[in-house]
Amino acid sequence: MVVYTEAHAGSLATLTEEERLLLAQVWRDRYQALYALPGVRFVMPFENRGEAVGVTLHHPHGQIYAYPFVPPILERESQVFRERPVLLELFPQLGPYVVDREEGFLAFVPPFARYPFEVWVAPVERHPGPWTFSEGEMAAFARLLGRVVARYDALYGEPFPYVMVFHAAPLGEERTFHFHVEFYPPRRARDRLKFLAGTELGAGTFVVDALPEETAQRLREVL
Repeated sequence: MVVYTEAHAGSLATLTEEERLLLAQVWRDRYQALYALPGVRFVMPFENRGEAVGVTLHHPHGQIYAYPFVPPILERESQVFRERPVLLELFPQLGPYVVDREEGFLAFVPPFARYPFEVWVAPVERHPGPWTFSEGEMAAFARLLGRVVARYDALYGEPFPYVMVFHAAPLGEERTFHFHVEFYPPRRARDRLKFLAGTELGAGTFVVDALPEETAQRLREVL
């Protein structure tokens, strides 16, 4: 468990810049400490936010799991990154999908978004994980995460539910893996949630009734 602030209410968007930087440094420290343990092959910080994703503890916080194996999604990502630098190839094509940027980092709605208002945050140069960020990059990364959450909350004027997951290199994949953060927001409208149904659960094929370039535009304009 990683507690973001001593205040009972708040979010990544409301932390001070100093608090967000400290949190980013904690993530970096935990990556380094956990990967140094024997048997750990993958480390994943994440945050579940909002009752819509099942949260019962409302104090701003996240969690970190350390796995003795590489989970299937990360195994597939690792394989793809070994074959080609897919994010570096994607960045020049993002154009209308970019939501925000900070020095060295992009926030964007992926053209293949699975959820309405899905956002990824990634460094524009390949890093295996936050443990290779400079202090300036750590600060920029923390600021951009905070602004993504602020944009979410501004959409409907209330805290926006999401799951935020860090995708960093599993042990041994540091040479080719490209670190990125994925936000999965289940809300498709102010009063409607996105539930996984037949095609998502049965076939693993997501259907989203919103164009990613349009949701990116809404997130750009909301602040």
